[in-house]
Amino acid sequence: MATVLAKIKIMPKSPEVDKEKLKEKIKEVLEKQDVAIRGLFDEPLAFGLYAIYTVIEMEEREGGTEPIEKALAEIDDVESVETVEVSLA
Repeated sequence: MATVLAKIKIMPKSPEVDKEKLKEKIKEVLEKQDVAIRGLFDEPLAFGLYAIYTVIEMEEREGGTEPIEKALAEIDDVESVETVEVSLA
């Protein structure tokens, strides 16, 4: 099996969501998913809204990043989760 790098975009429900607390929740969820976190950062969009991106490293597996996306989407303050880039490490 190959090692895969995936960049995932996480959108909070509103600009009022504390991004540092949300990042901590994201880290907790990812640690339970058997992946290595290679990056976790936020990017301002507009009018106080921001997106959080995480770059993860994982072994190629059936279902790809879908189980990870579902786990992240279950966080209370998360509006949407989308894998925006996937490549081999």
